[in-house]
Amino acid sequence: MTDGGSTAMTAKETQMRGARACAGVVLYRPDKALLACQAEGLRGLRLFAFANGPVDADTLAALAPTDLHLIESEENVGLGRGLNVVMETAASEGFTHVMLLDQDSEPPRDLLDRLTSRCTALEELGEKIAVVAPRLVPPQEGFYKPIRYEWRRGGNGRDLAALDFAPTSGSLVSLAAFEAVGPFRDDFFIAGIDVEWGFRAWDRGWGSYLATDLVMPHRWGEAVSEEDLGKPQILRHSKLRNYYYVRNVVAVARLRHVPLAWRAKSSLALIAQIAVLALKGESGALRPVFKGIRDGLAGRLCRASGDIMP
Repeated sequence: MTDGGSTAMTAKETQMRGARACAGVVLYRPDKALLACQAEGLRGLRLFAFANGPVDADTLAALAPTDLHLIESEENVGLGRGLNVVMETAASEGFTHVMLLDQDSEPPRDLLDRLTSRCTALEELGEKIAVVAPRLVPPQEGFYKPIRYEWRRGGNGRDLAALDFAPTSGSLVSLAAFEAVGPFRDDFFIAGIDVEWGFRAWDRGWGSYLATDLVMPHRWGEAVSEEDLGKPQILRHSKLRNYYYVRNVVAVARLRHVPLAWRAKSSLALIAQIAVLALKGESGALRPVFKGIRDGLAGRLCRASGDIMP
C-alpha cells in the first residue's frame, strides 16, 4: 500500500481532483443533543439523513447547521437499507465519496476533508480503495468499550493500516467501490453489515484502510458504570439485539467470500459468548440466541419476527 496521506489537501484542491464528498447517517430514535454535536462537526456540509421511522421535527432541527437532504421512511426498514438509500441518493447527486456516520458519532470539523484528501491521493496512485476510516476512540463520558480492529497485511506501517473491514461510522466509502462491490446486505437488517461488506470488497479487489492519525469519538455498544466496564457486550445488549448479532454471525460464517480463518474465529467467539450468556444472562436470554442460530443456518434473514420483539 502506498502512502498518499503525507500531504494534506484543502477541500478546494480535493474538488479540483474530481472528488465530491458528503456525509450520510441513518436515524432511528436519535438523541437530539448528540445529533446537535454531530451537526456541528458537519456544519455547512451536505448531509444525507435517512429517517428510519418517525423522527420528530424538534429533533431533526438539530441538523440545521448542515446542508441537509432528508429521506424519510414511515417504518424502520433496517440499517442496511437506510445505508443503501443514502449511498444511492448521494450518487444521484454526483457525489463520489460518502462518509457514513452513526447517529451518535462526533466527527471533527475537518474529518471529511482529510479522509477525502487521503483517499483521493491513493486513488490517483492506482489503488482500489473501498473505505478509508478514522481511528475510533470512546468518548470521555459513559465508560464505552474501545473498538477492536481486525488487522490484515498491508498499509504503509505508519499512518495507514489495512483492515479486514472498517466499522461503519466515520468510514469514507467510495461510490465507485460501492458500485463494483454491490450494496450493503439489507437483509441483515442490523449487525454485521460492515463485516460482510468489507470481506466482499476485499474479495473483489477493493481494500479497507484505517488512517491511524485521524481520530473520531464513537460510542460502541452500551454505556455502563465504571464497575461494569469489563462486562461482555452480549450481556449489555437487549435480547433483540443479541438475536440479530448471533443470526448474522452465523450468516456471515456461511459465505464463501469470507476467509475460513474469520469463520472459525467468529464461530468460536460466539460459542464463548453464548456460554457467558448461559451462566450470567437473565432469564430467557438464550431463547432469541437459539432462534438466531436456527435462522442464520436456514438463511431466514430480514426483520425479526414478532415472537422475539421486545
